[in-house]
Amino acid sequence: MRHTKITQSLLLGLLVAGAACAGGRPVTSVSAAAVSDDLQTQSSTTRLQGFTLVEGADLMSRLETARERARAKQSPYWSAYAFDVRSGVAVDAAIKEFHGSINTMGDTSVFVGTTADGMPVETRNLAVFLLRDSTSNQITRMEIYNLERKREYSGYPVYWLGRANNEESLNYLRALAAAAPLDSLSERAVVGIAVHDDPRVGGMLRTFFNTSQNPRIRSNAVYWLGQVGGEQAFLAGLVRNDTEDKKIRRSAAYAIGQSHDRGTMATIQSLYENVKDTEVRQGIIGAAGSSDEEQLAYPFLLNIAKSDSDWELRRSALRQLGHFKREDVVDELIKFYNNDTNLEIKKTALRSLSETKSPRAQARLMEIAKTESNPELRKQAIRVLSQRGEAAVDDLIKLFDAEQVADIRRSILQTLSEIKTQRVEDKLFAVAASSDDLNVRKTAIRLLGERASQKSLEFLSTTAQSNDGNTEVQVQAVRAISQRQASESVPILIKIAKTHQNQLVRKQAIRLLGETGDPRAIEFFREVLMK
Repeated sequence: MRHTKITQSLLLGLLVAGAACAGGRPVTSVSAAAVSDDLQTQSSTTRLQGFTLVEGADLMSRLETARERARAKQSPYWSAYAFDVRSGVAVDAAIKEFHGSINTMGDTSVFVGTTADGMPVETRNLAVFLLRDSTSNQITRMEIYNLERKREYSGYPVYWLGRANNEESLNYLRALAAAAPLDSLSERAVVGIAVHDDPRVGGMLRTFFNTSQNPRIRSNAVYWLGQVGGEQAFLAGLVRNDTEDKKIRRSAAYAIGQSHDRGTMATIQSLYENVKDTEVRQGIIGAAGSSDEEQLAYPFLLNIAKSDSDWELRRSALRQLGHFKREDVVDELIKFYNNDTNLEIKKTALRSLSETKSPRAQARLMEIAKTESNPELRKQAIRVLSQRGEAAVDDLIKLFDAEQVADIRRSILQTLSEIKTQRVEDKLFAVAASSDDLNVRKTAIRLLGERASQKSLEFLSTTAQSNDGNTEVQVQAVRAISQRQASESVPILIKIAKTHQNQLVRKQAIRLLGETGDPRAIEFFREVLMK
């Protein structure tokens, strides 16, 4: 239920589940994740036509046959085989909207969750790919690939071993994990085991957790135990274990929340009552926010937000309440904002209001953004309005035009700049060109420097090179230009450093050129020194 937007560039940069996030989660939760529209797919039949088919009585004999065939070519090669895939798992799928978690290993992303309409995401046509050195036959890389995605496989030949049965595949991957327990190969082998559809997977993951010295394997095992189901008692034991690492305990709590087992909220409530460590309790609160049992999770979290003696735990529960799509949560969040005296609680209430996506919540946020006497709360209300995306642009522009306080106007511009539309860029151009407040104008120029359009670069270049402009504005434009790619910024900075009539602007360009390390900048300095 915990939903946060993510783009593809962030998606591909996510760490494998070993790194626990701020909420104690070993993975990243996403919502409406616009995975790139240009993911190219092709049928597995077409893809397999590019592979070299290998026959044999079993997986091990086919692996040996592939080795013999590859040895003569003296080139790295892939050996690959299909396996029975766990339901509810998708690998490198072309998903438009997604709610759930992502586990990334190498260049492969594993999705566990649902589409925007609640349907589980799945890819059933997966294979284990092992890249080997042809001379030593050592495995140098392992991936799990979706056969319906177009790939070049790094240009190396692929020996296709067909489908392995679960017994031989799980035994083989378990041996790989044991052979190099502190190596990334073993970590990927554990994930490979986890996505198999087999009742033995849970026991294997528990064994890895109990015996491995690799913290990433232990964290991965905990995460996947929540996905395979039936492991609630084991995970709850980890949460209660005061001698266990806190990150593991929080990850175990999160795994309980992610599981689809019945009775998860009863377990979560019991854990919260009996575990006293604040960090672990925050993980338990996050688990409640992820639970399928929403009718039980909502009053549990509401009670913590209202009555827990620890304000940080109250704040954590309040944050989770924003993810419930029900009208009464808006009333409760407004009450928290109106009645609580803790500034951080008020800020969290505003953030949660924005996440409800309720029209009533948005109206209240706009009212606070316009009239709240506390500047920090006004700024928070303005910041969270950006959650609405392009739908908030008109309201934010009207708010900016009516506002008299420069500091608040700069906050509105910052919020607007997070919405990537042409209308916002046009507003930034207008403010940067003509605002009567110098600091507001400089803010608009800085924000234009963060946008990638050619039009914004041309505007910044013209502003910086104008000989009759305001010096502070020109210096700010030079700084903004320096934030662009070197291919765009360095030629302009060199021109300004050579020709600008204002010495302060020239000095700023020279200083920024010195920070680039670009060969063209070095040549410029060489020319200057030789004169």
